[in-house]
Amino acid sequence: MSQFKYLKKIVTGILIAGLLIVIYFMIFKDFNDTDSNENIVTLENLIEENPQNLTEEKSGSDDKELRIEEAADEIVEVVIDIKGAVKTPGVFSLKSSDRIIDAVNAAGGVLENADTKHINFAQILNDEMYIYIPENGENIPEIIETEESLQDKTSLVNINQADETDFLVLDGIGPSKAAAIINYRDEHGLFKTVEDLLNVSGIGKKTFDRIKTAVTID
Repeated sequence: MSQFKYLKKIVTGILIAGLLIVIYFMIFKDFNDTDSNENIVTLENLIEENPQNLTEEKSGSDDKELRIEEAADEIVEVVIDIKGAVKTPGVFSLKSSDRIIDAVNAAGGVLENADTKHINFAQILNDEMYIYIPENGENIPEIIETEESLQDKTSLVNINQADETDFLVLDGIGPSKAAAIINYRDEHGLFKTVEDLLNVSGIGKKTFDRIKTAVTID
């Protein structure tokens, strides 16, 4: 009889231990599942929690690409011809942002007998520009061909009628700026003055100063 009670206690102990083990694993599994679900971060979660940040990052990237494209349109190659009292007269390729002083330096600088008192070294270069540096005592009525004299040789671009191809002949105007001008005209109507070009995205004062004598609204 005492042996039976002893076996009964052993069996009861085993059952209780087994039950405790089952309960432990059930609780531990539920805890892990809950913890794992809380730590899962999906793309949808990020978009829901930070939609503004993602939009701002995309907008910032687009603005940066636009600025790079505008900068590329802004600076283009120009070819100038410089003669007279310079060390190395000839034809040179420079940037549209360069000035006459840069052209003179490209030609090796002026000679000792050069007369530079009427030379505007700060003038911005134009494509096909002709520069002549006279010697002392020379009487040259037109030393440097200015934008106005160049414009007499070509017809003005009517900004109220021109298409993209017409705008591309203007100094500093690339495909993106030409498209921007046309889009602005379509949205706001015909230009009232040539100065209205300054309202077009990508057309800054430097670009406008280079093209203002080459465009018209008539």
